Amino acid sequence: MIKLKDYKFFLFIGPNNIKFEAIDTNNEIYFSKKNLIDDSSTNENFDLLDQFLKNHIFDIEKNLNNYVKDIHLVIDHNDFLFVNLSMKYSFDGMKFNLNRLNSLLVELKSQFKNTIGNFEVTHMVINKFIVDGKSYSQLIEINNYDKICLEVKFICLNKSIVQNLKDILSKYQIMVRNIICFAYLKEFEDFSDRKNLIIAHKVLNGLNQNEIFFSNKNTKNISFFEKFFSFFN
Repeated sequence: MIKLKDYKFFLFIGPNNIKFEAIDTNNEIYFSKKNLIDDSSTNENFDLLDQFLKNHIFDIEKNLNNYVKDIHLVIDHNDFLFVNLSMKYSFDGMKFNLNRLNSLLVELKSQFKNTIGNFEVTHMVINKFIVDGKSYSQLIEINNYDKICLEVKFICLNKSIVQNLKDILSKYQIMVRNIICFAYLKEFEDFSDRKNLIIAHKVLNGLNQNEIFFSNKNTKNISFFEKFFSFFN
């Protein structure tokens, strides 16, 4: 019997196929199930997801010898929204304040969520660091500066689509852990359609050092902030 803690379950939903994969901690696919789709309207309608689960979830769980209780969704959909914002912070000659910058990033996401309307944030990524007028893709070996500007990208999906997906999966007692944008995965150099869910697995494990993850207080997982601010130590 496999140990559920050693695997993450992923479900890809796109215009041409629906694919389930169980991926282990070494980024190896333990089990895969795929359905091709002839109806291109699936990009606007997730009814075939319900049919996929109805037809295959029993066999999937039988092969895994375990129940699928939670899952990470990778969605190829035209309704993802990409928004770029910038945030500036001046230290005014004071020592770098980790907690203050941390709070500013949390506040930025909160304010964005309050103004974006009927969308849910699926990714928050720092595209660029500007320190004392110089631009960097990552903050490494930068010690002394007075001002910092962060250019942040938000990737969002309509809440009605998110809720529709959650409702369908809840019929099979499956909880949605994360929603991952397929177009975002295509930005990585080693992306391919064949291993798109492996890339998604790597993303959740910090493939992009500039992606911000807001960890629950009770989890022992390292959040973005812990990795990000280690650059300053």
